[in-house]
Amino acid sequence: MRKNRDHLARPPRRPRALRERLFLAGVTMTVSAVVALAVIAFAGSREQLQLRRTAGHVNEEQRIGDAVIRGVMRQLAIAGDPTSRGSQERLAAFDSIGHGVYDDVRQYLFRTLSPAERLQIESVKEEHQQMEVAARRVMAADDQQMATAVAGNNEMVQHAFRLLDALQGFVDLRERALTTLADTQGNTLRRLTIGSIVFIASMFLLQLFLAMRFVRRRVTDPLAQFTAAVEQVGAGDLDVRMPLAADREFSSTFQAFNDMSASLATARADLEARNDALSAALARVRATQDELVQAEKLGAIGRMTAGLAHELNNPLATVLASSELLATRLNENDPPTMEQLSVEFVEPMRREAQRARLLVRSLLQFARRGESDIGPVSLRESIDVVRELRQFAFAGAGITLQIDPFDDVVVMAERQQLQGVLLNVVNNALDALAPRHKGRVHVSTRIATDTVVVVVEDDGPGLRDPSRVFEAFYTTKGVGEGTGLGLALTYRFMTSFGGSVTAENRESGGARFTLRFVRSHDPKAVPPKVESHVALPLRSATHKQRVLIIDDEPSIQRAQRLLLKRLDVEVESCDSVAAARAAIAQREFHAILCDVKMPGESGIALFQWIRSDLPSLVPRFLFVTGDVAATELADIAAEFPDSLIAKPFDSREYLQRVERALS
Repeated sequence: MRKNRDHLARPPRRPRALRERLFLAGVTMTVSAVVALAVIAFAGSREQLQLRRTAGHVNEEQRIGDAVIRGVMRQLAIAGDPTSRGSQERLAAFDSIGHGVYDDVRQYLFRTLSPAERLQIESVKEEHQQMEVAARRVMAADDQQMATAVAGNNEMVQHAFRLLDALQGFVDLRERALTTLADTQGNTLRRLTIGSIVFIASMFLLQLFLAMRFVRRRVTDPLAQFTAAVEQVGAGDLDVRMPLAADREFSSTFQAFNDMSASLATARADLEARNDALSAALARVRATQDELVQAEKLGAIGRMTAGLAHELNNPLATVLASSELLATRLNENDPPTMEQLSVEFVEPMRREAQRARLLVRSLLQFARRGESDIGPVSLRESIDVVRELRQFAFAGAGITLQIDPFDDVVVMAERQQLQGVLLNVVNNALDALAPRHKGRVHVSTRIATDTVVVVVEDDGPGLRDPSRVFEAFYTTKGVGEGTGLGLALTYRFMTSFGGSVTAENRESGGARFTLRFVRSHDPKAVPPKVESHVALPLRSATHKQRVLIIDDEPSIQRAQRLLLKRLDVEVESCDSVAAARAAIAQREFHAILCDVKMPGESGIALFQWIRSDLPSLVPRFLFVTGDVAATELADIAAEFPDSLIAKPFDSREYLQRVERALS
């Protein structure tokens, strides 16, 4: 009985075993949770370490890139310094810097790179070597080899641009690689976190709740913020920064990320500044090229000056002699009739004055600095300018210049550049024939629907090497007789017009240049035909209108007064802008004729005053000047095409322009 009571009072074994199993299960779950957390911590630490190493590599690569850029800029500075030419000391410094750049570039090759990144580094090496070769040519050139120096300098700058582009490409590839690595890191940590949460949740809900809360606050949110920051960096926003106080575990990673972003921003700003500097240098080089074009044009003017001076003396001599004879005849007892005066004296003086006027106008048109705009231009007008400028030189050399007549046609070109093209080709033919003191230059024109072809042929010795005549600085003339730029500029201009130019030798002997232009069907560029001698217009009006003449030359004032008598208007004159202002303030004028260059204020200043205070007079304001090449005047003429009368002026054209202003 007692045994039975003792047996009933003894605790059962199963609850204990269950408790033990529960304990073991709890220990197992706890150990599993600890292991899972340890795995997460280990994996996260490993990924953080990998990211820190990568960030360190990027910083080191950025330092190397900065060193490469500094070295290249120092080499460019040494090579571009004129004092470096022929200096062994500067050459040694150049080579020393180059070795440093080469060693820095080689450091990239010892790293783990993708094929695309390695290709970019190889491009950097190759462009640096090519830049050094060009720089050595520049530094080796002496004062007689300026063409070689200029060409080498251009080549050196081009290779420097390509080097920087290749280096920028490498940096971009590394940025994308870092972005990919960061995305992989985030995805890895996210998968580990989710897996651990699922594992712990299968054991008990409390650990799931705590783990989810911990992961959300300590892992998921910072990683999402970090991923967004990385995406912003990948999109080009290098000013993004991660807050270091968000998470203690990720603070080092975020610090490395912030340092990397700052380094990339600094590097990009530095590259942009260097690119701006190189762009400015390139703009200066292009400006120098434009100045070289103008210098070539002025050189051509200098070569033509002597002939033009002689050519101007002929009409001036006729005018002077006719005026003296006219004065003598008028003082005789038997004065001539008006018809005799016109035929014997007035008409020859007018004709020779027109001839001198055309010569001066042709020279001014050619000398003006051309605009860059290409538009419809009269071909016959440009050929006439070349004829006027060079016909005396041809006659003096015993060469015949034959220009076949043709209907005027409009081509796409820039006016001054077109005149330079025609003058260069004609001068080339003249230079080839001049030593023989005989020969013929034939200019013919073929007009098609969309093209115009101008052919310039001569019967001279021909071209030594037709394939090279358009190369810059190529010339067969003696030292000091030619720059070798004329035909090179011709090729450049024709290409910019959308046309072409070719050179070849004729089968019968001599050279042939073929200029092909794009034809324009805009009739505005064709100048109207003006009769050489017509009666001056007379004007009758119910009430006289008032015209103001402003010119510091009394003879010009008198000539304009005599012409304006034909229009039956009241004329007042002033010799300064100050006097003109006072007259305009006191009386009403229906037209104003003003010179440009005068003592005190210029005519342009008066026009600007009228434009500001009396805008109704702007359509009635006419410049009468010989300074048609002034830049400010060209701007006004472009806005008001009918506001300019060029001295010396044609009487009929002068009166027609004044009549339009009065109307």
